[in-house]
Formats: sequence, structure tokens, C-alpha cells
Amino acid sequence: MGSEILSKVSGISLGRAAMMLAMTTDREEEESMKDYLKSKGMSNVVVTEVTGLFDEYRQKVIKSAVSAALSTKIIRNDPRQIHAVVHATVEANQGVLIAHLENPSIKMKLGIASANGWIVVAMFGVTALTIATNHERAGLGIMHI
Repeated sequence: MGSEILSKVSGISLGRAAMMLAMTTDREEEESMKDYLKSKGMSNVVVTEVTGLFDEYRQKVIKSAVSAALSTKIIRNDPRQIHAVVHATVEANQGVLIAHLENPSIKMKLGIASANGWIVVAMFGVTALTIATNHERAGLGIMHI
């Protein structure tokens, strides 16, 4: 793995920054984390949420990640950059989806960070078959733009 993947902007890796964003609990904490990351020189970040039953979630998660990255100008409307976000999202999604669950309810927050030609999508949230079976899950995907 190339050292540029692990490169840090002002001491914070992209993966760590994206995961910290994904783990925020409300809008106030999101803004506070964005301000903190900006003070460390990392301004290409965004947070979004995706919820729904499995089929609904699957249809929305990639669209939400790409839309968030485009609308905040983290990426340009360029096929290669969109492709990078799609792959990072698919990779992160592998950490949160459990194959043997039939039709779980899913609520994920996505943190997206980009710098030095790399984009990271981090996911943190819960999956459940019933309200009594919520399980926290996390995933991380990294792709070169």
C-alpha cells in the first residue's frame, strides 16, 4: 500500500477524519467536527445520512454519497471522480451489511473526506431486524480519485 494512502493532513488521516464525522450524533456535533477538521487544514468533508429497509437503503446509499460529494464540490461531475466515490461507498458498505439478515432496517451516517487525490467514505450506524436487536456497525472505503 502506497504511503500516500496513509498520508495525513495536519496529523489526521483521511480515514480517521471521515469516521469521526460519521460517528457524530447530531447536527451541532457535525458542525463542530467540521470546524475542528477545517482548523487542521481538512476542508473537503461532508456528512449525510441514509436510512431504510435493506432494499430501500441499497438503492439510496450510493446516490446519497455521490450527491453529497458533488453538492459540496468535494468531487467534480467527472466520471472518474464519481467512480471513485461509488467504489469507496461499496467498500465501506461491506463493513455494515450482514448477508444473513433477511430485510434489516438500516440507519447509517456517512462521513466523506478527500485530500491529496484520495477519497474516503466512512459509515457508522445501526442495523436491526426489530427494535430490540439494534447492532452498531462501521465500515470504511478508500479510493484514489
